[in-house]
Amino acid sequence: TLIAPPLPRAVKYVSEPKGKAALVHLLGECGEVVPEAPYSLEKLIDQYDDIDDAGVKIALLESTMKLLFKRAPEVQRMLGRLLSKATEDVSNQDLHDRALLYYRLLRSSADPRTVEKVVVTSHSLPVATLFSEDDDKEVREELMKEFDSLSIVYGAKSENFIAKEFQVKFVRMPAEHPLESAAPVVDPGVNEVAGQMQEANLLGDTPVPATNGTASAPAPAPAAPASDGVMDLLGFSDPVPVPAAAAPAASLELDPSVTLSGEEYQSKWGAVADSEAITVTIPLKALPPSTDAVEGPLGAAALTTMASGDLPTELKFFLYAKEKAGSMALFLAQASISKDPTNLSMSMTVKCSGGDPGSNKDKVGNLETIVRSALSAYV
Repeated sequence: TLIAPPLPRAVKYVSEPKGKAALVHLLGECGEVVPEAPYSLEKLIDQYDDIDDAGVKIALLESTMKLLFKRAPEVQRMLGRLLSKATEDVSNQDLHDRALLYYRLLRSSADPRTVEKVVVTSHSLPVATLFSEDDDKEVREELMKEFDSLSIVYGAKSENFIAKEFQVKFVRMPAEHPLESAAPVVDPGVNEVAGQMQEANLLGDTPVPATNGTASAPAPAPAAPASDGVMDLLGFSDPVPVPAAAAPAASLELDPSVTLSGEEYQSKWGAVADSEAITVTIPLKALPPSTDAVEGPLGAAALTTMASGDLPTELKFFLYAKEKAGSMALFLAQASISKDPTNLSMSMTVKCSGGDPGSNKDKVGNLETIVRSALSAYV
């Protein structure tokens, strides 16, 4: 009541557009306690053609509409003149559209209270006594993951106020992916793929439980039948099979107790040159139904899964294992299983950290044997 009465006088002396628009807005908000409010606005309406700023015109239109529901007898006629001018004003699209909206609302609505609900809104803000993120540490951590979204405003995770079909979930990865130099994965639709991805935390320090895994030696090739010592140069007799070279026995034993953090994984992968990576391909006879169907057997063989994802065209895994004895080499692997029914296979890119570089190829071969044995249900 101390500030409202001087408002009409202040309108005369304030020429700055933003200041005048603010005063006009206050006249509409406080019109019931300012006796001269309608008459101050009427003077501005009569000078409408001389007003250059669109903000002042919009404030004048809104304030006059609000005063209509507070002091209708004094405002009705001057509002008609204002709507006539504003609906023909094409200098500002927002102003023109607002004037048309108010005109059509007033003309088509049978109940003025309906129009009042649209025009006169409450600006009171709720007083928050305690924010949920201050009370719950887990909630606060989840909200921090969505800091640049409306989750902070609502104090709730996006899944609580966004419909499921519009939610987008992303896999958490390091700033610089440790395997970005490997073959790229073509992702045709992030919004569809992300909903299917299982959240993989590359920075987690808790590995998947693993047990001891030892590669079994392949069965020796059958012995060739004895020859009578005569060589058949013309090939008329039955061919004598040539003895096949015996495959070297796999002697790789993995350490089930090894643990590796995401930072260590990334650092060790980057320390090994891409030219030293070894790629192996394992044909499959059946497609694993999920990433869990692969992680379980590999974990039982002491191959730990750092992260995994179910993509539309493949199953993807980040694995690591460590040699239990000898040079104690550390194996870092990126594996992907193609979902193409015409080319079911598992491709694995392996880097060896530490150990004897000269024997790495043989050790990766033994590691392939362990993988084949663990996934025998699909190989």
